[in-house]
Amino acid sequence: MKRVLLVGASGGVGQAVAKRLLNSGYEVWGSAHDALDLERTQRDIPDLRHGFVADLSSPDNGRAQLEVALSRSKAPLVGVIGCAGISSLGPLETAPLDVLRRVMEVNVLGNLAAYQVAMPYLRETAGRFIFLGSFLGKVGSPLMGHYVASKYALEGLADVMRLEAGQWDVSVSLIEPGGIKTSMLASFNESLDTRLQSMGEEERRHYGPYYDQYKQFSTSSESELLTPDDAACAVQHVLETEYPKPRYPLGNAVGLLEQRKTASDEEMDAFWRGLMPGISKLGTFG
Repeated sequence: MKRVLLVGASGGVGQAVAKRLLNSGYEVWGSAHDALDLERTQRDIPDLRHGFVADLSSPDNGRAQLEVALSRSKAPLVGVIGCAGISSLGPLETAPLDVLRRVMEVNVLGNLAAYQVAMPYLRETAGRFIFLGSFLGKVGSPLMGHYVASKYALEGLADVMRLEAGQWDVSVSLIEPGGIKTSMLASFNESLDTRLQSMGEEERRHYGPYYDQYKQFSTSSESELLTPDDAACAVQHVLETEYPKPRYPLGNAVGLLEQRKTASDEEMDAFWRGLMPGISKLGTFG
C-alpha cells in the first residue's frame, strides 16, 4: 500500500483530500492541531485510522510529532500534502506582531518542517511534495497582509525545494486556488462583521471603508468559490500524474495569475480599485 502524509487533515480541504485518497486505496497519515481537533476529524472521517496530533504553531514540536508519525509505518511514502493553514484579518498598521508570527509558523514553518522530516523518505521513492498555496501568494490584498505574507513565503520556499530536491526526482508542486468554500472562509466573513461592529472610532475612520468594501466584494464573489473537493481532485491529479508541474492555479485564480504575469503594479492596484470602488485612493500616489 502507498502511504501519504497529509499535514492538516482537519480543515475543509484536508478532509476532502483524506476522503478522496482513502477511497483510492492510499494509507493516509493525517495530522490535526490538537486532541480535540483529531477527535472531531476522526469522527468525520471514520476510515482515517492513522490520525495524529502535530501542533504546527510550535514548529519544533510539530516536527517531532511528524517524525514519530512517519516512523510508525513501513509502507513506502509517496507523497506529502501540506494543507494546514490559518488566516487573520486586519490592516497591517494595527495587526499584532504575535499574530503574524503564528500565521507564519503554521503556514510556512509548518510546511518546511514537513519537508525536512519527509525528505529522507521521499528520496527513496522519488515521491512528491504538494502544498496548498493561494493566488494571494502572488497578489496582495487589503486586510489580508499576514496571510499574503505567509503565502508569498511559501512560494519562495517551494521554488528552492524544487531545485534542491529535484536531483533525486522528488517533485514539489503548489496548488494555487482562488477562494474555497471552507469553514476558514466562513470565519473570515464572520470576522468582517465582528470587526465592523467592534472597531473604535479612529480605526473606523481610517479603515472602515476597507471593511465595508471587502465585505461587499466577498459576498458578491461567493458564486465563484471552489469546493474543497475541487482542490482535493487537483491534489490527487498532482500525486498521480506522470509529470507534475510546479504550479496549478485553480478557479478564478487562473485568469488573475495570468494577468499578474504581465500587469504592472499600478495596473494591479487599479484592479483592486475596481473591486473596491468605494475606496477611491486605494493604491494611488501623489
